[in-house]
Amino acid sequence: MSGQKAIVVGDAMILGDAFENAAKKYLGGFFPEVHMGNWEEDYPKLQERRLKVEQQGPEIEVVPDVVLEEGKGASLISGLFVPVSTKLMDAMPDLKIVGVARAGLENVNVAEATRRGILVFNIEGRNAQAVSDFAVGMMLCECRNMARAHYSIKKGEWRKYFVNSDWVPELKDKVVGLVGFGYIGRLVAKKLSGFEVQLLVHDPFVSESVVAQSGGRLVDKATLFRESDFVSLHARMSAESKGMLGAAELALMKPTAYLINTARAGLIDQAALLDALKNRKIAGAGLDVFNNEPLEPGSEFLELDNVTLTTHIAGTTREALTRSPDLLMEDIRKLLDGEEPRFIINRQVLDNPAFKAWLEGVRK
Repeated sequence: MSGQKAIVVGDAMILGDAFENAAKKYLGGFFPEVHMGNWEEDYPKLQERRLKVEQQGPEIEVVPDVVLEEGKGASLISGLFVPVSTKLMDAMPDLKIVGVARAGLENVNVAEATRRGILVFNIEGRNAQAVSDFAVGMMLCECRNMARAHYSIKKGEWRKYFVNSDWVPELKDKVVGLVGFGYIGRLVAKKLSGFEVQLLVHDPFVSESVVAQSGGRLVDKATLFRESDFVSLHARMSAESKGMLGAAELALMKPTAYLINTARAGLIDQAALLDALKNRKIAGAGLDVFNNEPLEPGSEFLELDNVTLTTHIAGTTREALTRSPDLLMEDIRKLLDGEEPRFIINRQVLDNPAFKAWLEGVRK
């Protein structure tokens, strides 16, 4: 089977030429024809559009121009935040592979892709080093008042007293609870090991032996919230995990404990968190993600003196962005070469007769 055609769609975070170069480097022998476009090249608009897609799904978005122009006959599409909706699949009747250069899959209608025999790739761990660095940094920043001290100096003040001044902690011997123990959670555990913390983990999908290898103890959710001095969220967003941290969990936390979220805003009941912070039920929080981004000017979080807020930048490093297209295309190349890929989401498609026939043809 010759003449395979691919479409790559970049955006303001990773432009299309990065995907085009990676596709030619790794897939040029299979896809001699590569068409490149960009979905949203304005960075603020991209953040607004991708957040809506993450909250409401890809079906709310329009099909990118390059897909409308070149979709027929193309069997692969890849990008970062490009919405892969039913409409896009209709515009690409020969589509067989979808590749997204991120861990999240909110921008892909995976169920529909699976029904149509379309294989979906993502890249788990592309920004794991970046997010795990940031999570540890956020723990220190919030409990040691770094951002607040900086802000006071910028205002011409020299602030020395803070909400937690009577119990400003060191990390040594503190209990850190990690909710979610995938690649990012395990890296956080590894990076915290030098601080000599005690580690608790709650994750229904990992075994006690895996947690023990990282020096931690697998516990139920209530135990983790009750015993931890720091709780850091690293769970994936799903229907089951949405709102997993609410008033009941916050009520279990120590009044000297800190909550860190570099994962997804939807994991937390925001009203319950605001109440806990306002009434000093917990010591503080470090938040990099919010239900509405940018954070609205009237947000109550802006009035609090026991929270560190950042602009959804935990996963944004030079390395996390530049390596993503190569990681994605290399993994797709493994499939086409008959090797074992790492990042397939819907493996049942490998048994789909139409997909199997297409793959055999490509490999000839």
